[in-house]
Amino acid sequence: MFSKVKNLFLKLYNDKRIRFLFVGCLNTIVGTGITLICYLAMGYGIFEQSNVTDVQNFIATVIGYAVGTVHSYIWNKFFTFKSKEKSVWEFVRFVLVCVVQYGVNFGLTLLAKRFISMHFIYTAIVTLACMVISFIGHSLFSFGKKFVKKEQLEDGSK
Repeated sequence: MFSKVKNLFLKLYNDKRIRFLFVGCLNTIVGTGITLICYLAMGYGIFEQSNVTDVQNFIATVIGYAVGTVHSYIWNKFFTFKSKEKSVWEFVRFVLVCVVQYGVNFGLTLLAKRFISMHFIYTAIVTLACMVISFIGHSLFSFGKKFVKKEQLEDGSK
Protein backbone atom coordinates (compact mmCIF):
# COMPACT_ATOMS: atom_id res chain seq x y z
CA MET A 1 0.00 0.00 0.00
CA PHE A 2 2.76 2.44 0.98
CA SER A 3 4.66 1.76 -2.25
CA LYS A 4 1.53 2.50 -4.32
CA VAL A 5 1.06 5.82 -2.56
CA LYS A 6 4.76 6.60 -2.97
CA ASN A 7 4.64 5.74 -6.69
CA LEU A 8 1.55 7.89 -7.17
CA PHE A 9 3.22 10.77 -5.35
CA LEU A 10 6.38 10.41 -7.48
CA LYS A 11 4.31 10.25 -10.67
CA LEU A 12 2.48 13.45 -9.70
CA TYR A 13 5.71 15.14 -8.59
CA ASN A 14 7.43 14.32 -11.87
CA ASP A 15 4.60 15.89 -13.89
CA LYS A 16 5.50 19.54 -14.57
CA ARG A 17 1.81 20.40 -15.05
CA ILE A 18 0.94 19.13 -11.56
CA ARG A 19 3.84 21.09 -10.04
CA PHE A 20 2.59 24.17 -11.93
CA LEU A 21 -0.92 23.74 -10.50
CA PHE A 22 0.49 23.28 -7.00
CA VAL A 23 2.54 26.48 -7.32
CA GLY A 24 -0.53 28.31 -8.67
CA CYS A 25 -2.60 27.26 -5.65
CA LEU A 26 0.18 28.20 -3.26
CA ASN A 27 0.64 31.51 -5.03
CA THR A 28 -3.08 32.30 -4.80
CA ILE A 29 -2.89 31.82 -1.04
CA VAL A 30 0.21 34.04 -0.77
CA GLY A 31 -1.08 36.83 -3.06
CA THR A 32 -4.51 36.90 -1.44
CA GLY A 33 -2.97 36.71 2.04
CA ILE A 34 -0.68 39.67 1.35
CA THR A 35 -3.62 41.66 -0.02
CA LEU A 36 -5.64 40.90 3.13
CA ILE A 37 -2.67 41.84 5.33
CA CYS A 38 -2.56 45.18 3.49
CA TYR A 39 -6.26 45.71 4.26
CA LEU A 40 -5.62 44.91 7.91
CA ALA A 41 -2.67 47.33 7.96
CA MET A 42 -5.04 50.02 6.63
CA GLY A 43 -7.36 49.37 9.56
CA TYR A 44 -9.99 47.22 7.87
CA GLY A 45 -11.19 43.85 9.08
CA ILE A 46 -11.13 40.82 6.82
CA PHE A 47 -14.83 41.20 5.98
CA GLU A 48 -14.86 45.02 5.71
CA GLN A 49 -13.42 45.43 2.20
CA SER A 50 -16.63 47.08 0.96
CA ASN A 51 -15.52 50.21 2.87
CA VAL A 52 -12.08 50.31 1.23
CA THR A 53 -11.54 53.23 -1.14
CA ASP A 54 -10.48 52.63 -4.76
CA VAL A 55 -6.98 53.94 -4.00
CA GLN A 56 -6.61 51.66 -0.98
CA ASN A 57 -7.89 48.71 -2.99
CA PHE A 58 -5.42 49.50 -5.79
CA ILE A 59 -2.50 49.74 -3.36
CA ALA A 60 -3.39 46.47 -1.58
CA THR A 61 -3.93 44.65 -4.87
CA VAL A 62 -0.69 45.90 -6.45
CA ILE A 63 1.33 44.89 -3.37
CA GLY A 64 -0.35 41.46 -3.25
CA TYR A 65 0.16 40.94 -6.99
CA ALA A 66 3.81 42.07 -6.87
CA VAL A 67 4.66 39.78 -3.96
CA GLY A 68 2.71 36.99 -5.63
CA THR A 69 4.63 37.46 -8.90
CA VAL A 70 8.03 37.24 -7.17
CA HIS A 71 6.83 34.26 -5.12
CA SER A 72 5.54 32.56 -8.27
CA TYR A 73 8.79 33.20 -10.13
CA ILE A 74 10.91 31.64 -7.39
CA TRP A 75 8.72 28.53 -7.07
CA ASN A 76 8.32 28.08 -10.81
CA LYS A 77 12.03 28.61 -11.49
CA PHE A 78 13.32 26.14 -8.91
CA PHE A 79 10.41 23.73 -8.41
CA THR A 80 8.22 23.62 -11.51
CA PHE A 81 10.65 24.17 -14.37
CA LYS A 82 13.92 23.53 -12.48
CA SER A 83 15.70 26.26 -14.39
CA LYS A 84 19.46 26.60 -14.01
CA GLU A 85 19.65 29.91 -15.87
CA LYS A 86 21.29 32.81 -14.04
CA SER A 87 19.94 35.80 -15.90
CA VAL A 88 17.81 38.81 -15.13
CA TRP A 89 16.21 38.25 -18.55
CA GLU A 90 14.56 35.09 -17.29
CA PHE A 91 12.71 37.16 -14.67
CA VAL A 92 11.86 39.81 -17.30
CA ARG A 93 10.42 37.11 -19.58
CA PHE A 94 8.47 35.70 -16.62
CA VAL A 95 6.98 39.11 -15.82
CA LEU A 96 6.10 39.65 -19.51
CA VAL A 97 4.17 36.38 -19.56
CA CYS A 98 2.39 37.45 -16.34
CA VAL A 99 1.46 40.83 -17.88
CA VAL A 100 0.12 39.19 -21.05
CA GLN A 101 -1.79 36.63 -18.99
CA TYR A 102 -3.25 39.40 -16.81
CA GLY A 103 -4.35 41.31 -19.93
CA VAL A 104 -5.93 38.17 -21.40
CA ASN A 105 -7.64 37.51 -18.07
CA PHE A 106 -9.06 41.03 -17.99
CA GLY A 107 -10.21 40.91 -21.62
CA LEU A 108 -11.74 37.45 -21.38
CA THR A 109 -13.53 38.41 -18.17
CA LEU A 110 -15.09 41.44 -19.85
CA LEU A 111 -16.12 39.30 -22.82
CA ALA A 112 -17.40 36.38 -20.75
CA LYS A 113 -19.51 38.66 -18.54
CA ARG A 114 -21.49 39.68 -21.66
CA PHE A 115 -22.46 36.10 -22.49
CA ILE A 116 -22.48 34.25 -19.17
CA SER A 117 -24.50 35.66 -16.28
CA MET A 118 -23.19 33.38 -13.54
CA HIS A 119 -20.02 34.84 -12.00
CA PHE A 120 -18.70 31.45 -10.86
CA ILE A 121 -19.03 29.91 -14.33
CA TYR A 122 -17.27 32.64 -16.30
CA THR A 123 -14.59 33.00 -13.62
CA ALA A 124 -13.86 29.26 -13.82
CA ILE A 125 -13.69 29.37 -17.64
CA VAL A 126 -11.41 32.42 -17.68
CA THR A 127 -9.20 30.98 -14.93
CA LEU A 128 -8.78 27.70 -16.80
CA ALA A 129 -7.96 29.50 -20.07
CA CYS A 130 -5.42 31.73 -18.33
CA MET A 131 -3.80 28.76 -16.57
CA VAL A 132 -3.22 27.09 -19.93
CA ILE A 133 -1.90 30.31 -21.49
CA SER A 134 0.36 30.92 -18.50
CA PHE A 135 1.75 27.37 -18.51
CA ILE A 136 2.48 27.48 -22.23
CA GLY A 137 4.02 30.96 -21.96
CA HIS A 138 6.28 30.02 -19.08
CA SER A 139 7.20 26.67 -20.64
CA LEU A 140 8.12 28.14 -24.01
CA PHE A 141 9.17 31.71 -23.22
CA SER A 142 10.04 32.29 -19.56
CA PHE A 143 11.93 29.06 -18.98
CA GLY A 144 12.19 27.75 -22.56
CA LYS A 145 15.53 26.23 -23.53
CA LYS A 146 15.52 28.05 -26.88
CA PHE A 147 15.60 31.44 -25.16
CA VAL A 148 18.25 30.38 -22.65
CA LYS A 149 20.65 29.26 -25.40
CA LYS A 150 20.07 32.37 -27.52
CA GLU A 151 20.72 34.74 -24.60
CA GLN A 152 23.79 32.80 -23.49
CA LEU A 153 25.24 33.09 -26.99
CA GLU A 154 24.56 36.83 -27.01
CA ASP A 155 26.21 37.18 -23.57
CA GLY A 156 29.19 35.09 -24.70
CA SER A 157 28.67 32.56 -21.93
CA LYS A 158 28.20 28.80 -22.33
